[in-house]
Amino acid sequence: MLSALGAVGLILAGCADADPAVSGADDAAATVAPDTPVSADVAPAGSDTTASDELRDCNAGEARRFVGEQADEATRARVLEAVAPVSAVRWVGPGDATTEDYSPSRLNVMLDAGGKIVSVHCG
Repeated sequence: MLSALGAVGLILAGCADADPAVSGADDAAATVAPDTPVSADVAPAGSDTTASDELRDCNAGEARRFVGEQADEATRARVLEAVAPVSAVRWVGPGDATTEDYSPSRLNVMLDAGGKIVSVHCG
């Protein structure tokens, strides 16, 4: 009969050899920075939200239709109307400084050098 300490040792030894694919561990999640752009269809790596939760958090799904449009004053107003009640919208051009905090309720609208919307994501 195994002692309690021996049984715990066997259990821990089994955990060390666990296959990440079987255990559900995701090593890639630990390497993704919190400010990494995320597609509107996918929740951030390591989060326990579903893709549909991600779309609801900042309404990126509603903003996706503006990708390819010039981010002029009229388009910006239409984006804000489309994602309401989300009011935290960050317009980010190449080289713009941004904070590194992740906010699932903030919509990031990424612009190219000419001011065209190239992508949208929560964060």
